[in-house]
Amino acid sequence: MIYINIKKKGKYIQTIEAVGHSGYAERGKDIVCSAVSTLMQSLILGLEKVLKVNPSVEMDENVPIIKVETNLDIDEDTQSHVQVLMKTTRLGLKDIADSYPKFIKIKEM
Repeated sequence: MIYINIKKKGKYIQTIEAVGHSGYAERGKDIVCSAVSTLMQSLILGLEKVLKVNPSVEMDENVPIIKVETNLDIDEDTQSHVQVLMKTTRLGLKDIADSYPKFIKIKEM
């Protein structure tokens, strides 16, 4: 099971964390894990390469975990763009969870 934890601070999404393996298929052939990983990697690339924001990123394939936390102390224009990426990632993850509810759970805090 992949557990997605989405943490908000006020109106902003600050952290998106994906923990675990889905168990949908064997490692290397698991489309659910692949989809979640792709979304999370795209979020990191968008923040770092496009917006030039340096999020806190934690990755460990052994656990497995991908955690992306953004700094809320940035200018409003940049924060607006950050939130577009965070909300888009959340929507993608929710879509996967809706399609594969036995393999991914989302909790918003």
